[in-house]
Amino acid sequence: MKKTYLLSGLFALFSPLALAHPGHIGTHGFESGFIHPLTGMDHLSVMLAVGMLAALFGGQARYRLPLAFVAVMIFGGILGVSGLVLPGVEIGIALSVVAMGILLCSGARLSEKAVLALVMGFAVFHGMAHGMEMPLNSQALYYFSGFVLATTMLHMLGISLVQLVVSCLKNKVVLNTVGLGVGIGMMAFGSTLLIS
Repeated sequence: MKKTYLLSGLFALFSPLALAHPGHIGTHGFESGFIHPLTGMDHLSVMLAVGMLAALFGGQARYRLPLAFVAVMIFGGILGVSGLVLPGVEIGIALSVVAMGILLCSGARLSEKAVLALVMGFAVFHGMAHGMEMPLNSQALYYFSGFVLATTMLHMLGISLVQLVVSCLKNKVVLNTVGLGVGIGMMAFGSTLLIS
């Protein structure tokens, strides 16, 4: 399953850009929800990684992992909006970045069920963060529609990137090197989130 290493390497390019969410665009909800996963490298990297892992596993996992993430993220978002939030949400998100980096470095050697369980656990934290940060004057349906659409698009992009890399690059040395670089970059990025 070393095919994702190159795609994983793309995350290394983004690791220096670890930013907190700079704010939300719009006041009607959809815009704010849509931009939320795109403005934080923590959310962006994990959602791309879910798509990448899904492509690595192939078969039914190509749909199962992203759909499970989105479904549990919605549940976490509902908890976040209602104020029922687990302690350490930001730590959970930072750990998810590190863990996804490790999974990509390992070439998805864990069982699909184990990865599915991890992805669902991570989705709770990401959903809670989305829900907690919903602008007060937003309608939940529009806000949730925005972040669900953005997340789904990021998953699809992750899947497409892996397929593109696999089809274009047959050199396993390059693929492994870039994948290792991306995984290490994600782990470093997640570590900086944990420290800060």
